[in-house]
Amino acid sequence: MNRRHTVLPALLLLLAPALAQQPVSKLPASGVTGIHHVSLSVRNLNRAVAFYTGLGLTEVSRQRIAGKVPVEVSSGIRHVARNRVSLRGPNGQIELNEFDGGAAKPTCALPVPGPGITHICYQSPPASGLYAQTKALGGQIISRGDKPIDRGYGIQYAYARDADGILYELEQLDTPPFTEAIWLGHVALATPDIDRLVAFYTKLLGIAPHHRIDNIRNSPKLDDIANIDSLRLRAAWFKTGAMVVEIWQFENPPTSVPTAAPAYTTIGYNTISFAVSNLAQTYQQLRKAGIQFLCAPILTGAASSVLLRDPDGNLLSLDEGPTVSGASAQPR
Repeated sequence: MNRRHTVLPALLLLLAPALAQQPVSKLPASGVTGIHHVSLSVRNLNRAVAFYTGLGLTEVSRQRIAGKVPVEVSSGIRHVARNRVSLRGPNGQIELNEFDGGAAKPTCALPVPGPGITHICYQSPPASGLYAQTKALGGQIISRGDKPIDRGYGIQYAYARDADGILYELEQLDTPPFTEAIWLGHVALATPDIDRLVAFYTKLLGIAPHHRIDNIRNSPKLDDIANIDSLRLRAAWFKTGAMVVEIWQFENPPTSVPTAAPAYTTIGYNTISFAVSNLAQTYQQLRKAGIQFLCAPILTGAASSVLLRDPDGNLLSLDEGPTVSGASAQPR
C-alpha cells in the first residue's frame, strides 16, 4: 500500500465536537522525523513475542546484548545484559527487552492515569478481531462490558493488559488507513502538568500540538473505556511522522506527581525512540532551546544516539542511522 497517511489517534474522532484547531506558531525547526519505536521491558521474552505476534505484529530481529551499551553508560544507566526482539507494524515498531533477572520482577503496576508512558494504541480493522484475539492470547480486558465500546464514530475502543500487566489500547476502525491486520496509532504519556510537558514536546518536535482539549468529562462511555467513574482529563496530540504522541493529564482521578524516574529494567514501557535526520545538528539546536541531555551523542558504527529525559523523567532516545531510517518513522 503506497498511500501516504499519517495515522490520527482515533480518540480525536471520538471527541470531534469538542476539539479546536490549535493556532500555528513559528517554531525552530527540529530534525526529529517521527517515532521509530517504543521499548518495553518484559519478564518472559518468548511469551511476549508470542502475544504481540499473535496480535499481528511481525518479528524482524533478535539479538543478545551482553556488552555495555555506550550511550547508556555515558548517560549513567546501569548496564544489565538483555535479550531483545524487534516487532514491526506497517508504520512503527516495538522493541521487547528481557533483562537478565527480569523473570523475578513484579508485573507492571502503572495505572491508567499514570504517571509516565502509559500505553501504546494498536489499531486494526474490525475483521482482525483485535478484541477477541487479546482475550484468546490471555490478555486482560480492563474496559467494562464484553465487547469493544462503540461511540458511534466508526471506531470501537477498549483498554487491555498483556501478561506482564503492561497497558495498551485497542481500536477497531471501520475505515482503516492500512490493509495490514494491525498498526500503531499513538504512544500515550500521562502527566501531572500537561502545560509543562506540552511545552517540552513542542520544543523537541519543533511543532505545536495539532489539537488540544482541556475539558474532557461527563462521558459515561469514556468512563467505561478507562474503567474509571466520572473521568475528567485534559489532553494534547502531536503528529510526528507516521504516529502520534498523546499527552494526558487526569484530573479525576488525578495523575500523581512522579517521585523518581523508574528504573530502566522496570517492567513496562521504558523508552520512546525518535528518528532524526541529523543528530549532531538537532542536538545543538535543542540544547540552544534549553533541552538538557544525559550525554553527548554517541557514535556506534554507522549509527548515533543520545538519551534525554522529559520533565516527568520519561526516557527518550534520539537516533540516526541505517536502523532508524525508513518506513517506521515516515507516513506511507
